Amino acid sequence: MVFNPLNQSEIWLDFCNLTDINPWDPSISKFIKPEKDHMLNCVPKLFEHSKLINGQLFLYSNGTFKDDVEMGCEMRCLFVKDSWHLYYGSWITVKNGTKPECDVIEIQCEKEGTLYHRFWHAQVYRKSPIPPKPKPPEKYDVHIFLIDCVGQTQFIRSLPKTVHMLRENYDAIPFHHLNKVGLNSHPNGFGLLIGKMIEHIPRSPFSKGHTAQYSTATKACYTPLDDEQYIAFRYQDDGYITMLTEDWPGGALNYPDCYGFYKPHVNHSMKPFHIHSEEQGLDANQLKGILYNDSCHEPHTYLCDYLKSFLKAYPDKPKFSITWIITLAHNDDPNSLSSTDDYFYQFFNDTRKDFENSFLFVMSDHGSRFGTMRETLMGEIEDNNPALFLSVPKPLRQNANLMQQLRTNSKELITHFDIYATLNDLVQPKNPRIPNPLLLGSSLLHPLPQPRTCDSLKIPFEFCICRAEKTLLPKNNTIGISAANLMIEQINKEISSSSQTSRICSKLSLNETAELLVEDYGGEQSVRIYKITFTTIPGNGKFWGITSYDPSNENMIILSSKFMRLDRYAEQAICAKRSILASYCYCIQ
Repeated sequence: MVFNPLNQSEIWLDFCNLTDINPWDPSISKFIKPEKDHMLNCVPKLFEHSKLINGQLFLYSNGTFKDDVEMGCEMRCLFVKDSWHLYYGSWITVKNGTKPECDVIEIQCEKEGTLYHRFWHAQVYRKSPIPPKPKPPEKYDVHIFLIDCVGQTQFIRSLPKTVHMLRENYDAIPFHHLNKVGLNSHPNGFGLLIGKMIEHIPRSPFSKGHTAQYSTATKACYTPLDDEQYIAFRYQDDGYITMLTEDWPGGALNYPDCYGFYKPHVNHSMKPFHIHSEEQGLDANQLKGILYNDSCHEPHTYLCDYLKSFLKAYPDKPKFSITWIITLAHNDDPNSLSSTDDYFYQFFNDTRKDFENSFLFVMSDHGSRFGTMRETLMGEIEDNNPALFLSVPKPLRQNANLMQQLRTNSKELITHFDIYATLNDLVQPKNPRIPNPLLLGSSLLHPLPQPRTCDSLKIPFEFCICRAEKTLLPKNNTIGISAANLMIEQINKEISSSSQTSRICSKLSLNETAELLVEDYGGEQSVRIYKITFTTIPGNGKFWGITSYDPSNENMIILSSKFMRLDRYAEQAICAKRSILASYCYCIQ
């Protein structure tokens, strides 16, 4: 068979078999060991000399000082300048009852030239007072609550109490077949928040080919986003108050060193809370001690408190928020999320009334990408199938047609592009800065166009959840070593061709003593499609890629444009941490 990329009828494996996956599949039972709340019996090592309560700072001496003046405390405000930088207000003396006129506050206290207290506080500061009898806004609120790196079945397995709260008290509908559209948070964040592809999908036996909205992923990275169809801009243009909070200095749209926004892009942001530690050059362990371990906090608790503050600050205004919790599940441990089940259950219980008139998207960008569980079939499915639960405003839950349509769509293959289209469907700005946003997806509030396959929805074949089952070839097959060496040759070519990596990253070779897996995707075509999982040295990096093989002439063609890595590589690639090739790099010592 000669593949004609212009003839869509000849695309191989272009169908979609969707099945419900058991979150407690026996194949992963050895990995599942639920954890208790890490902060349950935590005793703070630091005394809280300062607290921010209802917009006012209060000082506590611990018996050492006679009054707040003697404590020698001062504060300054931290403001967003752009995606990577902030600027500072002036230091002012703090007394009990001081009211900071900003969202993020740094406070420090000094005695006889020695700094004895340093902390950061966050709130949502509203310049205009809340009306005495605020009227509910005429428009529904919209909130995105995203826990990075969590698959749908992992969410169900790790957060059973939270799922119960969402299902029973929010009438939230689980969407079981959300398919990621890119490797990591960056392409999925663009799909969710900007509604655009940043990487081309080349013509291949699996795709008719799709052109991204940027010439290259690098172009997308180094294009300022201030004039883009960023979803928060759409809501601002429709009169909404907007908020963004993330628990790391970077962000999904500016990872690893992308420009992001040159100006503040939401009304309220907690970003200075985390950027500050980077600009000040604080040691990471010192930061963890002050803000987290020694004060019995975890990063997500600050974000959730900030979201609560936002919900309370504008009872009379329509609100749009993005809460992106990054560090919680971004690790190799498939059980770490389970330690927060009680916390999130209580959080969603506490905010039920605040969310009553809201469209609430509780979701993720992708599943876990690293670790031994990721190497299993279940781990692969969870990586490609991020979590999504959707709750609609309480008045709309009585709309039988709407709820039935959502339940119907919850069984369909969908992407982050569909969520972006849905978010657009909920606003009607009168004078939008982007009059007609490009919509690659379809609103989940209406019937979805058919057919829905990975290629029709612009999902790269490598991440497609429609065909998860593959057949493992025997270890003595003749495909694996040849394919792996071809893939490593391609990796080395990319490393040597990049000015960012050519002089600092080692040339890789195949570790022939490590396990090498060859899996057949099946299908009726004569040319076979294989997934190859291999290990490189130095560093024992574990990668996988896809190749075709024609048994009639033994012709092998590498189909993957990038080889995905299964093990963590940050320490090995620290010299190239800002490069898009970081996952390939083993730093020359």
